[in-house]
Amino acid sequence: MAEPKPARAPAPPSSGPTPPPVQAATAPPPGSLRHRAHAIGHAVSRQPHLQAIRDGVLGALPIILLGSGFLLLWQPPWPGLSRFLPPQSALRAGYLACAGLVSIYACAATALSLARRREADLAASVTTALAVFLVAQKTGVLQGGGTALGLSTLGAGGLFPAFAAAIFAVEVIHFFAQRRWGIRLSGGAPDVVVRSFAAMLPATVCVVAVWLLVHVLGVDLVGGIAALFRPLVHGGDTLAAVLLVVLIDSALWMVGVHGLAVLAAVRPLWLSALAENMAAVSSGHPPPHVFTQEFFVWFVWQGGSGATLALALMLIFAKSKQLRLVGRAGIVPAIFNINEPLIFGTPVVMNGKLAPPFVLAPVVMVTLSWLAMHFGLVRPPYIEVVWTLPGPIGAYLSSGGDVRAVVLQMLNLAIALAIWWPFVRRYDRALLSSERTTP
Repeated sequence: MAEPKPARAPAPPSSGPTPPPVQAATAPPPGSLRHRAHAIGHAVSRQPHLQAIRDGVLGALPIILLGSGFLLLWQPPWPGLSRFLPPQSALRAGYLACAGLVSIYACAATALSLARRREADLAASVTTALAVFLVAQKTGVLQGGGTALGLSTLGAGGLFPAFAAAIFAVEVIHFFAQRRWGIRLSGGAPDVVVRSFAAMLPATVCVVAVWLLVHVLGVDLVGGIAALFRPLVHGGDTLAAVLLVVLIDSALWMVGVHGLAVLAAVRPLWLSALAENMAAVSSGHPPPHVFTQEFFVWFVWQGGSGATLALALMLIFAKSKQLRLVGRAGIVPAIFNINEPLIFGTPVVMNGKLAPPFVLAPVVMVTLSWLAMHFGLVRPPYIEVVWTLPGPIGAYLSSGGDVRAVVLQMLNLAIALAIWWPFVRRYDRALLSSERTTP
């Protein structure tokens, strides 16, 4: 996998023998299973709204990462650290300003991405999307008088309404622009003024329409959209759902399709689950969701999709020259969850001899990890950390300093080694025999 990360092959080590080149993906023959999988993956990955939501999730991740840092310091793994840290009220304010308002950041990033694809005015798209999202919020009455927006629907609870607001605003602006509907200025007015007046009519239509629905007719748009997607978030916490994710990911990689290019649709669910976990912990409750990106990265996809860190460790000691060189080139990237050199250099893609462990290892690991977290033996991840950290560090930090998470991570690695070993050993012997007979 693993990243969820962009596909890239890191530079080989500067010393030691030159590894064999990573095999380039060849075009699959038309009509084949691999060709159809490529076509489906390409179509899904190019869908503009899914692309915009994906970019919105990725755009919000740095703020989530910063909010996770504030939360980790606010509630440190060792309580004694609090004596050396800023006051808890200050750390809480940092957390609320970042993770507590994640839906606002996701809305802006989604609108910006979709506006670029629609060639709509960027500034108008972002500001209109934010206005639509905020005007859709229900207001509450404060004890001392006045009204205020609730943080719950601006944080984890408002992610899907934020995506909807961004898509609605940009599509309306694009619709008006295509038909040249709007206020047109002439006489050499500055371009920024011309664009502002051109966006005024669609922005007004968007904001007024939502305002009428929510504040005049009493329709709870935010609550309704959130309720529509809530079954998906909760359904993702089932064992069947996490098994389905790893099976799809492994199957796609086996035919040379980047799994997360097709699984991009689950990223909003992962982000929503993580944000809800952070909100729960900040309120003194245990994390309610297992189904997060961190769950897969640190406990299932160790070294990348297929749990290929175990494969990299074995290839270092392979007897065949080909596998040994691939192992030397791939071990360092695998430690940091980058596995393209292994997948295409071994190769694992379209290799029936290595397909069983590539599929079976994640299935066993995700089952064990889900059971451990579902029954409270290990705290589910609720801290966003950089996915390129080595596994034990990522498991420890993402679980808020739970030592049991490190134990589970190491146990999973041992299981992956046991599953990969007989298949790698057999494949290594076959390659060694071929190398000895080849002049």
